[in-house]
Amino acid sequence: MPAPESQARRASLLRWLGSAGADVASLEPAHPGLRRALRIGVPALVLAFLALALVTQWQRLPEVDWRLEPGWLALSLLAFLAFQALHAETWRLLLAALGGEFPSRTVGWAAYSTSLLARYVPTNALIFVVRVALSRREGVARRVCLVSMVYEGALALSAALIVGAYFVIRLPALAGEPLRLIVLVIPLAALAALHPRVFHPLANALLRRLGRHPLPLSLRFSRVLLFGALYVLSFLVAGLGVYALAAALHPLEASGAAPALAAYAIGFTFSVLGFFLPAGLGAREAGLAGALALALPPTVALAVAVGVRVVQTAVELLYAGATSALARRDRFRRPGSGATAEGTAA
Repeated sequence: MPAPESQARRASLLRWLGSAGADVASLEPAHPGLRRALRIGVPALVLAFLALALVTQWQRLPEVDWRLEPGWLALSLLAFLAFQALHAETWRLLLAALGGEFPSRTVGWAAYSTSLLARYVPTNALIFVVRVALSRREGVARRVCLVSMVYEGALALSAALIVGAYFVIRLPALAGEPLRLIVLVIPLAALAALHPRVFHPLANALLRRLGRHPLPLSLRFSRVLLFGALYVLSFLVAGLGVYALAAALHPLEASGAAPALAAYAIGFTFSVLGFFLPAGLGAREAGLAGALALALPPTVALAVAVGVRVVQTAVELLYAGATSALARRDRFRRPGSGATAEGTAA
């Protein structure tokens, strides 16, 4: 058995790591020089890697005999706008269910959309730091925000696996093969791990080891299933965006609808497996193009996969800019702010 002194040192180290991690995650360390460097360096780092991602993806576009159908292109753009809105609102509602409230919907969407750009920095770890920091400034406890992101990641991955599994089960080559149902085991196991009798004790045990307070709330399993259904819906909407973009660039037969609708979910799953890559660059496109190759020529499938990345990145930039501007307006109008008081006095 470890000596009591060794156990005490280990517990002290874990508490120190938890405290230090919370300080760094706030992006507001005590030292003014470090605080200033973080405020300048983090946005600069995100923008640099985002620009690099766009350039590299644009260069990957293959030579294709392009056509352009504006109607299908517009539908694709609307679908990805809806996909982004669904994910932002689902996370905001999930956070609220855990006890974390934003002053308004736009402030919550701004925290989500702005932090999403941080995933273009390698390892994707910065997204946690940025979202926790932005949420903390609005009064959301760090531990609640972090746990909401764990729920978000597990639910999104489970939903993507469910949509992708349905596509795999329906493959003609696997018709009548009972073993094809094995693909359902992973998403069902992930959902079972989010049951409050499993997730809540494990999360609280980890928080205690890090010297943090326990969770104020846990999600009822009915809520877990509801949020999971919303993520399934979101991946079907994204699949519609992929289908529409493919139809905008190349003729697509009716038999290609199923692979196209499942392609985004499959690409998302590949991007999670390639978590060390910035925003899953390359991994997501490989999964997406592989699914689309069942309905399109391989070169066209790759072009659509890269096109999806470019369109979605443009949508993410639009949301980050628009929601941040709306959030600033909300803060300006919020009761108790100096601007509101001056406006009333005038």
